[in-house]
Amino acid sequence: METLLKRFQWFKPPTLTGTESAIDCENWLEDIEQLFEALDYTDEHRVKLIIHQLHGIGKSWWVAKKKALENQVTVISWAVFRTAFYQRFFPVSYRKDKGAEFANLRQGQLNIEDYVAKFTSLLKFAPHVAMSDEAQADQFINGLNPDVFTLVNTGRPNTFADALNRAKGAEAGLLRQRRAQFVPAAAKAAQENPQIPPPPRFDTGSSSSGKKKNFFKGKGKQFKRSGTSSSSSSSEFKQLGAGQKAGDYCTKCGGRHVTEQCRGVSGLCRICNQPGHIARICPQRNSGNSQNLEASRTMPLPERQASSVHSYQPQNPQ
Repeated sequence: METLLKRFQWFKPPTLTGTESAIDCENWLEDIEQLFEALDYTDEHRVKLIIHQLHGIGKSWWVAKKKALENQVTVISWAVFRTAFYQRFFPVSYRKDKGAEFANLRQGQLNIEDYVAKFTSLLKFAPHVAMSDEAQADQFINGLNPDVFTLVNTGRPNTFADALNRAKGAEAGLLRQRRAQFVPAAAKAAQENPQIPPPPRFDTGSSSSGKKKNFFKGKGKQFKRSGTSSSSSSSEFKQLGAGQKAGDYCTKCGGRHVTEQCRGVSGLCRICNQPGHIARICPQRNSGNSQNLEASRTMPLPERQASSVHSYQPQNPQ
């Protein structure tokens, strides 16, 4: 017996104090039974060794229970110990509650892995389901979320392993689909409130360095009516920015209004005498001939021709 005990203790079997929860007590008994089976111990050896793994309340309970059974001339086998243990630490009411929990188990917020772990831990409380692989598959499928259930229930798998594999595949497919349809918050906000692009620039002419000059940047405020306050123009600008489309910019002055409503351009340019713009943004504004062009535009036609033609008078040689 001493050699048997030393061999058994060498594997460091778990102990029980009797203060553990019902599920922990059952787990302890299952671990002990697995070790007994691995060592191929008989019922007699199991009953003799189990007392060494009980402490505190657990040990006091078994000592008293064993004497009561001996007084009843009951042969103490491992099955007798197992039945007495379940009656003390694993009452029927607890098993019924766990059986009801298993029957009402649903996936809910759990992923498939967590749902399977919960399903497996409660399966032992429903022996009528545990004894049939098809019954396990049905119970597992019925507890899945509707979107996963629809995909798994197609073809209704007959085994628990098949149902589990289909559920994992369905969950992975749905996750990929949700990621593909996901729009980041920043992108969604940009779609709902698109920013108005800057107004067009009228870049003409060139400087001495070869770079283009930016003669005018339209802001829509150059041509305010006299007498209007800055607050009114600011509110008008906000209304235009909020209500107009991104492409409604004046092609004449660059303001944020449609071209037909432009009040700043009318008639001809006083520099080049061309329609469509004002002198402020005239391409020939800084050219050296602007004054001559303006003067020639206001000069009558006969006088301009006379002043511009120099006749050649040959001199008679003397």
